[in-house]
Amino acid sequence: MVSFRKIDNYYLWGIKGIIFLVPFIPICVTRSMVFPYITGKNFIFRILIEFAAVLWLGLISANKAYRPRNSALTLSVLIFTFIVGLADLLGVSPYNSFWSNYERMEGYITILHLALYFLIAGSVLRINKDWKIFINLFVVVSCFVSLYSLIIPVKVAPESLTYHTMYYGSRPHGTIGNPPFLASYLLLSVFLGLILLFNTHRIYLKLVYSLPVIINSIVIYFTASRGAILAAAIGTVIFILFHILLTNFSLKKKLIKKAALSLVIVLMVVSVGFIAAKHTDFIKRDRTFSRFATMFSDDSAQGRFLAWKYAWEGIKERPVLGWGQENFIGVYSVNTIPLVREQIWFDRAHNIIIEWLVSAGILGLFSYLAIFGAAFYILRTSFRKKTVSINEAVTIVTALVVYFIHNLFTFDTINTYLLFFTLLAYIGNIDCLNKGNGLKDHSDPAKNKIRAISVTLLALLFFSLIANYVHFKPVKESMLFVQISASGPENNSFTKITDDFDKALSLNSFGDSYASFGMKSVSNQIIRRNLFMEKGALEFIARTVDELEKGLTVRSHDLKFITDVILLYSLIANYEPSFIPRTEALINKGMQVNPEYQWLYMALADLCVLKKDYECSFANVKKVADWDNQNDEKQLKLALAAIYASREQIAKSALENVKKIRMARDENIAAGRGPVFTADELYYIATVYRERENYRIALQYYNELITALSYEDKLFSGSVRRLKHKAQIHSEIAQVYLFLGDKENAEREARKSSTLDPENIVR
Repeated sequence: MVSFRKIDNYYLWGIKGIIFLVPFIPICVTRSMVFPYITGKNFIFRILIEFAAVLWLGLISANKAYRPRNSALTLSVLIFTFIVGLADLLGVSPYNSFWSNYERMEGYITILHLALYFLIAGSVLRINKDWKIFINLFVVVSCFVSLYSLIIPVKVAPESLTYHTMYYGSRPHGTIGNPPFLASYLLLSVFLGLILLFNTHRIYLKLVYSLPVIINSIVIYFTASRGAILAAAIGTVIFILFHILLTNFSLKKKLIKKAALSLVIVLMVVSVGFIAAKHTDFIKRDRTFSRFATMFSDDSAQGRFLAWKYAWEGIKERPVLGWGQENFIGVYSVNTIPLVREQIWFDRAHNIIIEWLVSAGILGLFSYLAIFGAAFYILRTSFRKKTVSINEAVTIVTALVVYFIHNLFTFDTINTYLLFFTLLAYIGNIDCLNKGNGLKDHSDPAKNKIRAISVTLLALLFFSLIANYVHFKPVKESMLFVQISASGPENNSFTKITDDFDKALSLNSFGDSYASFGMKSVSNQIIRRNLFMEKGALEFIARTVDELEKGLTVRSHDLKFITDVILLYSLIANYEPSFIPRTEALINKGMQVNPEYQWLYMALADLCVLKKDYECSFANVKKVADWDNQNDEKQLKLALAAIYASREQIAKSALENVKKIRMARDENIAAGRGPVFTADELYYIATVYRERENYRIALQYYNELITALSYEDKLFSGSVRRLKHKAQIHSEIAQVYLFLGDKENAEREARKSSTLDPENIVR
């Protein structure tokens, strides 16, 4: 009969075997799933931890030696987990807070698995040998990720190519999928490599461990991630200063201190020199340096500042426990959202302090900071007891500080979470790594064996019951979405794609929100390309509307989602009048969420035009224009609304305001070297005048439009779509001449139209 001691070892080997697979998660890329760099990693991590938990629960039920240590760090992690859970439960969308989405894969379910991972790793890996193996695995994998990102060219899915090129260019992303996230992952990996380097006394091993540190550092530079590089520079200074403060003053160490202090001074001088030379060609030619030169002025930085501004208003609204995880969109409901050409919606603050204030309030932030405080306390105590060397203590402290500083500019992913919680588990055991396995259990082995097996079976039953909903359904749904996007409509029929989406939605997982997004995109294409006559097209749109209506009931605070639905409903309303009141009701619902969301009033104004209620349209546009009378876009919209409402004087005044604003802003326009209005704007003005039967003024703007198109033809010559558009314009001008009784010019414009587009001759 197998003894309990052997069963005990089997449990340990099984748990360690699973835990030792965790460092390999960052190299996983699941292209069969949506967001291949994110979803697969998270699902694999959760499944591994649940398997480890089954064995661990059986082990600790019978052997107290492997239960979590009663320490300040363990307590702080558990308190943080509890407070975040409470904040999510009381937040604006508990479902969203718990499950998150495919794009982020965080939520409370990830926090729970990370806390469980911390407890298991900290309880089972109790000896120095285990930790050396574990950290070595992390460092080796990080080195592979770095080399892969350097050797393998950047590969991006065709549908994401434009976005990736715009934001990242050719910056490496490896198996992480995003240059800043790659830098975040490698930054902590560098410090794990330094821990190994400082903990060995053999010269050749120090040289070996220095290789991944150097390679990872080089790749961090190539990512041109400003936050990571800045954090690394600050970390270097902190590391040196700590050594200067903590090292004894022997002659040799005095020389080391002088060299270290000189390095700090050099870094400061280089920083000052960089600031002075940031406008030189040398800086501009280097991708990394040039990004630092625009650190506070480029669109990315300005976007972060805007997100922080919005977040602050949200924090003031819910200061104690925040809005709940994954509910950053909620802060838009308490901010004035100005009218812009393209609204940017943030789902993260890109600042760890603001992030936790929004997600879990003041209590959540304090509990998060308490984790760092507990870690520093343990390191300080261990250093005083001489159970940890000065090099290792300073390295770990610097790692935590650098990690925190870097997170002031970004946010965590599963890759950095794994490293952070691994480091916490290591710190929790740092004072007893050379003392064996700790406590020995002396209770009845027979009872222990029965208890261990019973608890293991119960844990296995529990995790098996939830696995279908927690893992397998969302994984399957994600894979179905990839198949749907790859196939598209078959033989101009939308019947199969409707069935495919229904099949995905029948799984009823947190991935359903992604389904509604995909269905909305397809419906947009049907409407914009006028594919109503294709088989199943109308049924697909109806099915999309049903799904969006379900989403509105659970995402009532989500202004981005409400905006997307309004846009689709507005398109449908152009063809189906019954959608006009539905769209209006949804716009009013959005105004209840945030009465200072200016786009909603413009959307309502457009809807009023569709209803031919021009006074309603004018009133809504004027309300938005009065908020900021120096905004040329708003003044242009006011002019169009005034034309519809037959308020000619206001229309002229608004158009004149547009000219004044743009001439004051642009020297070329002021000097007459550039047009005041774009071709599209001139077309809109001419069209509105034509619709309101003011043909003489319409003709005036059509003529300006032809001049503008002639200017732009130099840039867009040869475009078939452009030729068809010009043909349509000449056709409309011909109609205007007919209404004015000028048949000769009408025939001339008609001939121009037929020449440009012979297939669609206007007769």
